[in-house]
Amino acid sequence: MLATSAARRRYFRLKKVGFLLPFAAATLPLQAWLLARDGMPADLAAWFPVFVVFGLIPLADLLIGADPVNPTDDESAALARDRFYRAALLACVPVQLASVAFGAWAFVHWDLGPPGQLGWILAVGTISGSIAINVGHELVHKASRLDQWAGGVLLSSSLYPGFKIEHIRGHHVDVGTPRDNTTARLGQSVYAFLAVAFATNFRKAWRFERERLAARGLPACHWRNELLWWYALCAAFGAAAWAAFGWRGVAFFVAQAAVGIALLEVVNYIEHYGLERRRLPDGRYAPVDVMHSWNADAFLTNLFLFHLQRHADHHRYARRPYQILRSIPEAPQLPTGYAGMILVALVPPLWRRLMDPRAAALRGAG
Repeated sequence: MLATSAARRRYFRLKKVGFLLPFAAATLPLQAWLLARDGMPADLAAWFPVFVVFGLIPLADLLIGADPVNPTDDESAALARDRFYRAALLACVPVQLASVAFGAWAFVHWDLGPPGQLGWILAVGTISGSIAINVGHELVHKASRLDQWAGGVLLSSSLYPGFKIEHIRGHHVDVGTPRDNTTARLGQSVYAFLAVAFATNFRKAWRFERERLAARGLPACHWRNELLWWYALCAAFGAAAWAAFGWRGVAFFVAQAAVGIALLEVVNYIEHYGLERRRLPDGRYAPVDVMHSWNADAFLTNLFLFHLQRHADHHRYARRPYQILRSIPEAPQLPTGYAGMILVALVPPLWRRLMDPRAAALRGAG
């Protein structure tokens, strides 16, 4: 596909620029507001970001196609040393905070009817799902304390800091087993999955922190419990919304966060639906491998999501930087990128018709 070293260099330069696309996505609410100022009805303009993310991007995925190219070992080493890729993640912190602040200001001051208010909450919440939670996920896997803190701030801006703990200590350990409530079962609808996730994920995160502190002889309600600090930051964000924009600002902040959380959990549903690890004769489960995650090589959404869709390699090497995650052809493959698959998941009969045969054919393979 890329026969010469010069072609490969051009390709990776293109992808480097492409990883700036999430910042373009973060401007979509501002673009919507400017469209309204230029004469578009406000209630229609408020839906513009939703139309782009769940209309134009899935279509572009189909037109542009897949990205199966993997870096060589030498290219991976060079990409891993390039500070640009880490800086792009850290830059998402001020971008996310500015996006939510602008969203709250516009929600309070923009003359929107109920349809426009709903569209605006979905629009800004979608950005929070892709910028705050997705990038927060990438950062909390890093060893650096700065990266860990930045990831916690991003997750707190979407009121979901417990993900920082449950995802690392729960999901990555138990994926593909009955112990993992973020591995969707074959036949489970996305709505049933969301109900379980919302009901259990905070409790699991609290249990993991309680057990960690108990091993040190400390009570759960101790200043070393990081959940207390992160939820204090959530409260501080809420207080700032109240001070700046009143109760409507707080309502908007909570509502957009709920949308971001829901999008994260729908993506969790997509990533492991129907896949399971074999139970071994000794009662343990087979090690996690590339057969336990659905992948999508859709070029465009992989840029927008910092390669989140190369999910099998992420579970194989959780600290591997996003820019060198591998496409793995033998891993389970989704029909299209996450943006399109989210729409399919919201219609359970369509989802089951599309995905159940694929998942059933893989059962027992892991």
